[in-house]
Amino acid sequence: MATTPLIEAENLAVKYPEGDLALFDVTFSIDSTTFMAIIGPNGSGKTTLLKAMLGLLKPTDGFIRVLGFDAKREYKMIRKMVRYVPQRDQIKATVPMKVKDIVLMGRLLKKPPLRVASGKDVQIAKDALRRVDLENLWNHPFPELSGGQRQRVLVARALATEGQIMMLDEPLSGADHDSQVLIVEALQEYYNENQVNIIMVTHDLNPIHTLVKDVLMLNRTVMGIGHPCAVMDLELLRQVYGPSAKIVELAGHKYCITGDSGFDHHDH
Repeated sequence: MATTPLIEAENLAVKYPEGDLALFDVTFSIDSTTFMAIIGPNGSGKTTLLKAMLGLLKPTDGFIRVLGFDAKREYKMIRKMVRYVPQRDQIKATVPMKVKDIVLMGRLLKKPPLRVASGKDVQIAKDALRRVDLENLWNHPFPELSGGQRQRVLVARALATEGQIMMLDEPLSGADHDSQVLIVEALQEYYNENQVNIIMVTHDLNPIHTLVKDVLMLNRTVMGIGHPCAVMDLELLRQVYGPSAKIVELAGHKYCITGDSGFDHHDH
């Protein structure tokens, strides 16, 4: 019996709000259960693709489905299944919330009104913070954290939330090296222990490529898809990132040096 793909897109086209074409002729299929990375240079449409999956941006052509649900029409069903970490910290630094409030938020939003945290909710939230080595900051004001610590709290919120798909948009950007390592280790541990799908947008595959199962390389359309080492083809990388792209092999793994960094500027 054929299983429903995790993500399936056919001839998908999406425009930016100002009318420019962000994605065109995007066709691919990814099966569960996976740890998938979406990579590509700045402005390649990585965040746009994630938003199309969530129904936040509507296709102008083609379709995209998540576990069989059409993202244009059935986005409410998709959002119930997804834990989402957006690209930028969207919680204003002036809001006087504590770390525990942020981590519990994902669980409480899926409860009926009154939204009171149970003992189980608190335990799961504390366990999620432990995974990113921040359990000692449970009562700490969120605005007082460093950028890397805030990013780890947002990842902990996703870990504490229910849902069979986790979507993370550039969770390593703006985080210091130690925070990046902790986030990657927490995601790897969680993925290995739970039947959860992780889809992660990143401009740098190197920190996660040994634990990624599928890679989708975008440059406004699909440039490559497959296992990390299959996608790390020098000719393909130079086609996508330009002539300065390099591949370094170390201990049986390929690492790419693209000279690309920062956020997908078009995609905010």
